[in-house]
Amino acid sequence: MNAVSRLLRLYLPLALSFQLMMLEGPSVQWAIGRLAETKINLAAWGLTMQLSLLIESPVIMLLATATALVKNTDTFLALRSFMLRIALWCTVITAALSFTPLLDFTCLELLSQPAPIVQATRLPMQLMLLWSAAIAWRRFHQGVLVRQGQTQLVTYGTAIRLVAVLLCALALSSLKILSGAATAAVAIMLGVLVEALSASSFARPVIRSLPKMHEPGEEPLTQKAIARFHTPLAMTTLLTLVAQPLTSAAVARLPLATQTLAAFPVVFSALLLLRGWGFAVQEITVAQLKRETVLEATLSRFASIVGVVTTGLTLLLALTPLCNLYATALGVPADLHSLVREGILWGALLPLIAATSSFVRGVLVARQNTKPIYRGMILGLSVQALVLVAGVVAKLPALPLAALSFTLGGIAETAYLMAASKPA
Repeated sequence: MNAVSRLLRLYLPLALSFQLMMLEGPSVQWAIGRLAETKINLAAWGLTMQLSLLIESPVIMLLATATALVKNTDTFLALRSFMLRIALWCTVITAALSFTPLLDFTCLELLSQPAPIVQATRLPMQLMLLWSAAIAWRRFHQGVLVRQGQTQLVTYGTAIRLVAVLLCALALSSLKILSGAATAAVAIMLGVLVEALSASSFARPVIRSLPKMHEPGEEPLTQKAIARFHTPLAMTTLLTLVAQPLTSAAVARLPLATQTLAAFPVVFSALLLLRGWGFAVQEITVAQLKRETVLEATLSRFASIVGVVTTGLTLLLALTPLCNLYATALGVPADLHSLVREGILWGALLPLIAATSSFVRGVLVARQNTKPIYRGMILGLSVQALVLVAGVVAKLPALPLAALSFTLGGIAETAYLMAASKPA
């Protein structure tokens, strides 16, 4: 079995876990499409997820941090303490945003979202109160599993989560007791709680098998050292997720704002499904380079294969009747179908960019050189913001502008990371 085949065997369970997670978006959009005021609730759910993901940004990269740092019981306990502190602060921020007038100020004043969309967002945000804490617990334990090569257990946990989301969304959409956006929030919240419990259950035997202490002569892992390693990764995610509300703010200032804001979550979920295959490359790269089992050149070739194949699939979706079939299956109103197709087509390069940048980030994380990741994201976000501002001034079509800004920002970031990862 050659190196690429071995990588594929380790990669597929983790990539499938990403795919199962990304299927949540289409699943809850399907439920929203079967309830009243579909356009308003699609847009409200999109806004809810943008805000929730932005708040949870400090915890998302705990998977990479745990993969890189958890080597024994001491490092496990140190990182768990760090994770719990972050989870608490994210929960406090969620409560402050969703239960106070801060939501109106953020969405109406800063993001210029239409008032009906903001009104439909408040209850879903309140229902997502424990989202960040559950994600932190899950990502931390998944990182422990990935470090020990148990990627198939990550897939099992995500499959359980998707089943919980589907069953809850189906039940609530049948009962019609909540709005579409609130139905989505309950389903997603239940799913992530179930997966968090599953991840910690799966990780328990692995944790018991860890060596008890650090190697003789090795410095203990302090909270300061963890923060120094994790902060650039967390800032990277924060900057990545700032791009979504930034894009929504730009779209809200262009013609057909409500229709475009309703189509945007559908486009983003479809592209996320295809980009998800590339996201999994980062964790595989970190794990393999840490264990010194695969050469960087082999991992680079593997990432290129993933990127080219997924970009090809994106073009297939955008340029064939599959796009209309996909939108129809989700219950997306027919007048939004052309917007969905347009957005996916303009974002066709994003899966290739995701695979390439994930590989380079993985190399930098494995070397414990995370500062360039942060700088690359600043560059990428700056380029994206400039494109959005120029597009709003020129009154360009909203969805092509959004996709183009993500693409150009991603290209700029990836180019910088590739330059930073080259040996001096």
